[in-house]
Amino acid sequence: MIKWAFPLKWLLFSLSYLSLAFICLQTRDNGSLSSSIWLPAGLTLGVLCTTSVSRWPIWLVSAGILHVFASYLHDRPMDIALIFAINDLIILCVNAMIWQSVIKGSARVNNLTAMTIFISIVLGTSAVGGMINVYLLRLLSYPIVFSHFTSSSISNATGCLAMAPLFVVNQLSQLSVNKRTNGRSLLLMSSILILSVAIFLPESDFDQSVPAIEFSLYLLFGMTLLSSLFINEKKLSFLYVALALIISITTIYHRGPFSADYYDNGSGITASQLYLLAIFISGLLVRSGITDIYFEKKQSDQQLLLAYSATPTQSHYQFKINVTLQKIIWSDPASQLINFPSDLLATPAQLLGRMTPDDRMIFTPWFDGTNKTAATPFSQSLSLVLTDSTFVDTHIALLCDHDNTANTYVNGVLIVYQNNLSQTGR
Repeated sequence: MIKWAFPLKWLLFSLSYLSLAFICLQTRDNGSLSSSIWLPAGLTLGVLCTTSVSRWPIWLVSAGILHVFASYLHDRPMDIALIFAINDLIILCVNAMIWQSVIKGSARVNNLTAMTIFISIVLGTSAVGGMINVYLLRLLSYPIVFSHFTSSSISNATGCLAMAPLFVVNQLSQLSVNKRTNGRSLLLMSSILILSVAIFLPESDFDQSVPAIEFSLYLLFGMTLLSSLFINEKKLSFLYVALALIISITTIYHRGPFSADYYDNGSGITASQLYLLAIFISGLLVRSGITDIYFEKKQSDQQLLLAYSATPTQSHYQFKINVTLQKIIWSDPASQLINFPSDLLATPAQLLGRMTPDDRMIFTPWFDGTNKTAATPFSQSLSLVLTDSTFVDTHIALLCDHDNTANTYVNGVLIVYQNNLSQTGR
């Protein structure tokens, strides 16, 4: 089964890329050399962000060939196809490399901050890619105007952010904040898609009042924003992709509110792109912020549950182990342990080194992430060296969790009996 996993994944990627490319190339307008949204960029970026660098060449070569092939079948000149394909791959590589370095180097960054960084990376690299496209096309003597830069930049950015829930959001958080049933999620998605079709499919009614048009757009915006709180990552990504296609295609064919008379010289297409960009950015940020609140509450509840393990005749010291980085974070200074130097209890290995061999065998699987708890804490008495070579009786309770950057954490409490403290302090 594992032997065929990668070829099947590659085949699924190729079919998905071609399908999205064929659909997105239908959103080109007569005055622009790029489509109004390029969803294959999001698919490629998602794969690069979630796979090792050693596997990148096969994904990049496949994406480049498929990009050129789809462009050729849609009668794009070969030089334009090559410019867009190569520039797209370079920008996505830079994007993915920056993102992976951010994730690996900042283990304690919360979900909202990490998502803000990701969105900033996407917007920045998309703008650079748009400038490179315009410059290269101008070198080839193609008629270029400023709208080509904005269209190309926003096209790439919206494509990347539409796919973000499927890859990046899931990469950040391994625990879902969604508690709704499958039926309710589908009902909410269907309502949003039906509303979007009702707004954008009819021909633009020039007699319709501007406030009514604005109300319908704000209503769709608000419902989509709320959906980011109640729909899981896969369905949310599907919803974003469907909205992007509905709004882009209907606007290209002069339907919907962005095809009204007061949008001239292609500004309606740009307005639809910016509208989608605002929806995606707002939805991702709101979901990330709520996820942070959810995890903070969960962490607080677990620490409270662990604290209940101690009695008034005991002293308890709360800590958290980052299994990925192999670091111990103490809620209270470790120096409170009879003036114990905090740097000597900064890693799981240092704490294990102060246990008996038997206790070390018990706690090692918990500290390295092999064992995981459920709702009930793992609790175990043990002998521990505190300030000298004498072992004292202590107790440790543990609860496993994932923080909002998907690093495995172990919440714990070290319980020391008061009589042991008084004896070791002499």
